[in-house]
Amino acid sequence: MNTRPATLLAGLAVVACSALTACGAPDTGGSASTTLYTESTAAPTSFDPARARAGDDFVVDSLLYDTLVARDDDGLVPALATEWTEDSASSYTFTIRDDATCADGTAITPTVVADSLKYFANNDAGDHVFSPLVFGPGKPTITADDAAGTVSIELSEPYAVLPAGLAIPQSGIICPAGLKDPEGLANGTVEGAFSGPYALGETKPGVSYTYELRKGYDAWPEFAEPLTGKPASKLVFSIATDQATAANKLLSGDLQIANLGGENIDRVSKGDFNRVKTIIANVYVMFNERPGHFFADNAEARQAVARAIDRDAYNNVFSAGKADLFNSIVPSSYACALDDESLIEPHDPAAAASVLKGAKIKMVASTAFGDSGKGAEYLQAVLTDAGAKVDLQKVDNATWATETQKPNGDWDITFMGDINAGRIISASLDRVLGTPLEKGGRNIPGVDNAPAAEALKQGLQTADVDAQCEAFETAQRLLLERDDVVPLSGVTWETTSASNVTVRAPGGNLNYRTVRIED
Repeated sequence: MNTRPATLLAGLAVVACSALTACGAPDTGGSASTTLYTESTAAPTSFDPARARAGDDFVVDSLLYDTLVARDDDGLVPALATEWTEDSASSYTFTIRDDATCADGTAITPTVVADSLKYFANNDAGDHVFSPLVFGPGKPTITADDAAGTVSIELSEPYAVLPAGLAIPQSGIICPAGLKDPEGLANGTVEGAFSGPYALGETKPGVSYTYELRKGYDAWPEFAEPLTGKPASKLVFSIATDQATAANKLLSGDLQIANLGGENIDRVSKGDFNRVKTIIANVYVMFNERPGHFFADNAEARQAVARAIDRDAYNNVFSAGKADLFNSIVPSSYACALDDESLIEPHDPAAAASVLKGAKIKMVASTAFGDSGKGAEYLQAVLTDAGAKVDLQKVDNATWATETQKPNGDWDITFMGDINAGRIISASLDRVLGTPLEKGGRNIPGVDNAPAAEALKQGLQTADVDAQCEAFETAQRLLLERDDVVPLSGVTWETTSASNVTVRAPGGNLNYRTVRIED
């Protein structure tokens, strides 16, 4: 039995009070009322973490809901759970802290935690894409023991990466008031639903959303390097996708935090800012392989798309050459990532044209990946040069996520941006392997690659690290040999903040809960 009480091994000088706003406003948790302004690429699709669809939803979830564990640079650390034990790959016990409360004052007991996890595990709670990520392919049995202060999770099938899944924002604990009113929960109107450090404040739908620090909240994760400074009393997220404008606002002081990529990083490089570089999404070409779509049972066409792409030219368009190119669906920094460039199709536009000439292809893409979707525009251009007729629909991130994550989505190909909050390779592999969305799994494009899916399953059933990697590497190799995916790069952001504002990315994940204002 493994007991894991602390970690799971595996141009602004100072932002003035006027810029932070409301110096004399009532205290909501810190010693002074301070508001920070930043931006997100789309409005939240839901305030129910179990129904989250897109990256902007995950940011909201991380502010409003606490998770059992949190990711740090060297693994997992306590959050709502002070410690956890693994009796096997199918049996886990979490000890719940005894001082956490909901926004309405309700104590967060083991029963509250278990009820929320049961809701999350229920396929009726959402779109069947996150429960399997946390609990695996089988059914969990979740039991609370308020007297012992514990929650036990028994799995019907072994799943060795469960604790890491319980760090993702989508698994955040919903308080009883939210579970009693699912519609209000989704709309953000149940004030007592929130277990995290912030509650939803003023909303201007489609324009801006304000999150207010809960008075007396003190359940911050136990990071190895403690957070310093004070959390903002309010975080205001405006909806915008133009990074050039965000850079201008950062320079003028209208924003205190901005996520910048490509050439916009250079525009603020000489300013007095704090900076954190992260890969916020893993980018690859994904094909809809369900019957009736152009790339279904058409390995030759998928290979042709891969050969149409000049990876260096793509990177120059996508990120001004600042992103790292991947040889798999995740960067080489991930444990068990396959880094074999020989599996990447060579650039051969003539060969691509011999297959794609006259093909009619429906493409959907998010404006959040690359500056306003430039990477997708590059892909459209090279496929058009190959003779294909490409109908490209560029939409905001929430709309893209909704369209691609429904089984009857009307698309053939997409420029996929996979946000892997768990930083585990299996969480990316099961986006394209195994049980499809319509049957309760996470396989977005409906890829039917049985040998690769079996290798993924074998890796998830063992706690032996070497055996896991062997299985996961096999799954990646089988995916690439069939061109079920075409690896590209990461969405590399430099989160830039005012000189007295800090943001961290523990374990490589940008985390707005860590935003602090330094004295």
